[in-house]
Amino acid sequence: MLTPYEPVLSLRSSGGTLLAVPKWRLKSKGDCAFAIRALLLWNDLPEEIRLADSVSSFKSLLKTHFYRLAFM
Repeated sequence: MLTPYEPVLSLRSSGGTLLAVPKWRLKSKGDCAFAIRALLLWNDLPEEIRLADSVSSFKSLLKTHFYRLAFM
C-alpha cells in the first residue's frame, strides 16, 4: 500500500509527492525488500518527474533524467 509522506512538523517536503517509507530491520540497502527500495527510489526522483501529467511524459522525463545522470 502506498502512503503519502506526512511530516510531524510543517516542512518544505510536506506539500510534495513523497511516499512514506516503512522502517526495515536490515541495515544495508541491498538487503531490504523491493517494496521498500522502490519507495526510496521514487522519493529520490526530482519532483518534476513525480508530477508528470501522463505515462508518456513520465517515461520521457525519466529517460532524460537517467541520461543526464549517466553522461553529464
